[in-house]
Amino acid sequence: MKKIGLLVLLSFFTIFTRATTVSIHIYSDRTFSSVIMAPAAGNYILEGNYRIIDSCSLTNVYEITVFNDSLIQVKNLDRVIGNFTRLHFRGYGPTNQYYLKPSSEKNKHLFNDDIVITAEKGSLKLLSQIDIEHYVAGVVQCEAGLRKPKEYYKVQAIICRTYALNNLARHIVDGFELCDLVHCQVYQGETHNPDILQAVEETKGIVLVDGNNQLINAAFHSNCGGQTINSEDVWNKALPYLQARQDTFCIHQPAANWKKQLTLKDWQTYLTKKETNLKKSPIPSSHWDSIPDGRKIYYYDNGYLIPLKDMRTELNLHSTFFTVNSDGDNVTLIGRGYGHRVGLCQEGAIHMSQTGYNYEQILHYYYANVQLINYSILFN
Repeated sequence: MKKIGLLVLLSFFTIFTRATTVSIHIYSDRTFSSVIMAPAAGNYILEGNYRIIDSCSLTNVYEITVFNDSLIQVKNLDRVIGNFTRLHFRGYGPTNQYYLKPSSEKNKHLFNDDIVITAEKGSLKLLSQIDIEHYVAGVVQCEAGLRKPKEYYKVQAIICRTYALNNLARHIVDGFELCDLVHCQVYQGETHNPDILQAVEETKGIVLVDGNNQLINAAFHSNCGGQTINSEDVWNKALPYLQARQDTFCIHQPAANWKKQLTLKDWQTYLTKKETNLKKSPIPSSHWDSIPDGRKIYYYDNGYLIPLKDMRTELNLHSTFFTVNSDGDNVTLIGRGYGHRVGLCQEGAIHMSQTGYNYEQILHYYYANVQLINYSILFN
């Protein structure tokens, strides 16, 4: 534990003493032994094993391939440059971009700033060394989508920035800080969306902190169905800024309602299996039924309390906010919302931005007793 704690401390110290660069494992869910890299803008030098081995122009194209499992062979169109254990395409100047196309992919993707390439067990490992604002812009496009109001993009930028900085130690034992999947935040490279880029620039450095000036867990979800829930109802940890609240802004949005039909036999089999390892609850059904649907965290059945978060996962439901209707040999689950329903409701926030609320009002609506500050204040 002491060693991990020291690694976490060193990670934060390193990040904030080398300006705003974060390390993202890209293509982290795929394995491949070869990749094409080509500078797209700016100026690059190529370092192999920490020494300069080539000066890259915008006409250069490099093929990088695993050699003997742990080495990397790099060549351009003319020659083999050499074999190395570590490659670093290092940009210098204000704007640097490059294209990547793994051998297993059909399309190339555009990325900002630097990339470090190593080999592990016969596969390439690609680590984007990227300015956090460039990273946030790419994440916003993936998490928020296109054609949203710019004010909402500001909201999402602040959430994504806060989340990233609050989770820099998540993959520290793996040699990087964040992955590019939903485990951290989805990231697929640069965005060209001018509204996203402007929103990120206009909120540059802004994060959410609690009353103790600690970065918050900036949780968000697609649609709460009309009511968010407490953090402890999902993750067993009460956070004062992630508390349940009514939300009328999302109830007429696309993900607000859903249905799922099961056969009565499958439904009863599922309940019986879940109840096998449960004890009957001392809470009477009359008391349980008086709890508003949106705040329930258990499904009550014949004296048993089944965690709704289990049911959501195991039955592949959109949310834990639903009622059950029986009709002959079938059971229909009629539900509201999409996601875990903790923190900011994206469709509600989008609707708020469309009706004139600004990003500060939206964030304070979903997160209680928080402040918006520039993260540089935290490390002065």
